[in-house]
Amino acid sequence: MRVLRATAVGAALFVSTAIGAQGSGAVAPKKHANASKSATPAAKPAPATAPAAESPDVKVNEFMTYDATAKTVKLKLNSAHGSNNGGLNFNGGFSGNATITVPVGWSVSWAFTNEDAIPHSAIVLANKIPFPAQPQDPAIARAYTNDVTAGLATGKTDATTFKAQPAGQYAIACGVPGHAPSGMWIDFDVSADAKVPAYTTK
Repeated sequence: MRVLRATAVGAALFVSTAIGAQGSGAVAPKKHANASKSATPAAKPAPATAPAAESPDVKVNEFMTYDATAKTVKLKLNSAHGSNNGGLNFNGGFSGNATITVPVGWSVSWAFTNEDAIPHSAIVLANKIPFPAQPQDPAIARAYTNDVTAGLATGKTDATTFKAQPAGQYAIACGVPGHAPSGMWIDFDVSADAKVPAYTTK
């Protein structure tokens, strides 16, 4: 009988210990859960820094973006972009049916790409028709691509940066002889009144 009683007491102690262990085990995860919750707020500043890394550029269209704080505008200038005017166009615009407006004093960076099978270039000229047959000097300093009269070959690119000044009405024209008189030009206005750049088509 004593052996049976000792066995019964031992079994009771074993069950009691097991239940106690389960109870403390149940409490422990709650403590871990609370600990991880208190750690979560410390991780929240990471998303707050993400917007600061975003570009401040405003997209006007596929060819223009600008940063009003830095007063900079970026242009993509693609010659023969589509078949408009037999390919003699910039971004599809020709004969002044597209206008790029930039506030005076802003910095302009353009990336030129020749998409045509024949050479093309780009140069900012005074908006006076007829354009010179073989333009040499830009109306705004540095506002031209390399090889203005010979043009850049198929797929070639060039980039330039210049200050949009003085205020006035200009044209971005192809400098290869005969191309601008054939309509390969768009308006480029440097405005004393505009607050931000614009790109409009007629």
